[in-house]
Amino acid sequence: MIFIQATTNREGIRRTDRMDKLSRRDREKLAREEEMISAAEQLFSQRGFDKVSMDEIAKESQFTKRTLYQYFESKEEIYFGVVVRGFQKIFVKLEEASNETQTGFMRLQQSCSHLYQFNKDHPEIFRIIGYTGYVKKKAVAESKRYREFLQWNSRVFEIVAKMIEEGKKDGSIQGNLDSQTTSYSLIFLLTGFFNQLSATGDSFTEHFSTNMDDFGMGTIDLLMQTFKNK
Repeated sequence: MIFIQATTNREGIRRTDRMDKLSRRDREKLAREEEMISAAEQLFSQRGFDKVSMDEIAKESQFTKRTLYQYFESKEEIYFGVVVRGFQKIFVKLEEASNETQTGFMRLQQSCSHLYQFNKDHPEIFRIIGYTGYVKKKAVAESKRYREFLQWNSRVFEIVAKMIEEGKKDGSIQGNLDSQTTSYSLIFLLTGFFNQLSATGDSFTEHFSTNMDDFGMGTIDLLMQTFKNK
């Protein structure tokens, strides 16, 4: 995700501040960890979760398998490291939308636009996140990475639910919607749409002679209208 490379200036400053407070040894450890996560992300994106081995991740990251296991106890563990970094980037995009517009509906609409652009720039992220339901069945509840995944997953849903709640209060979003349940539905629908768009969007839009951005943003606008208070 990557997170280091695609943060906003604000988030980049935060991370730099944190890095400055670490010892040289800890900074080097964190840098190695990021390299391993980046290597795993690339392989998972290209071939899926099942067809990638820890040996291949070690080779791609240019570390020994023994070193890789010093940082990650299993392939599931490093997978959730990749997903956590992805959720961090998504969260930054949602925060950007929160600061740009006025009403709750406008914030929500802007968030979806940001996520659409994010998916265009990093289609591999939503594709990898799509494996979560399968991989988490194998995850150990005590796993540090899995717990981090649950925390970031909750943060993403919470910020969307907050936008919906604000929209209900200011009258821009239908007041009869349950904010939490609606946030789950919206993210579920968007994630599925982005995955399908990445997989078949080019052939679909070519077949129907339509522009990818027009189709993508038009679909999002259609979805947004179901929330808008008329």
